[in-house]
Amino acid sequence: MQKLNLDTVVQRDPNVIAAEAGKDVVMVSIDKGHYYGVSGVAREIWQTIERPKMISDLIADLVANYNVDRTLCEKETLLFLEQLMAEHLLQVRNGSSF
Repeated sequence: MQKLNLDTVVQRDPNVIAAEAGKDVVMVSIDKGHYYGVSGVAREIWQTIERPKMISDLIADLVANYNVDRTLCEKETLLFLEQLMAEHLLQVRNGSSF
C-alpha cells in the first residue's frame, strides 16, 4: 500500500456515495458493499477532499480552523487518511494533479 506524506494529493473516491445524516456523513462503498460514518473533524476532512487536495494544505486549513498542535494534527490526519485508503475510499497521487 502506498505511504502517505505531506506532499501527497488526495481525493475521495468518486465511486463512494455519501449523504448527510444529521451531524454525520454516511458513506457507502459500492465496490465493497460497506457503510461508514464520520462526524466532527473527520466529516470536515471528507467534505474537503471532494476535490483533489494536498495533505499539507489540508492540515494547514485544519490548524487554522481549530486550536490544535500542528504535529498532532499531522499525525491524526495522516492516520485517518490511511484508514480511508485502506478501505478504498480514497484516491491518492504524489504530485499536484489527478
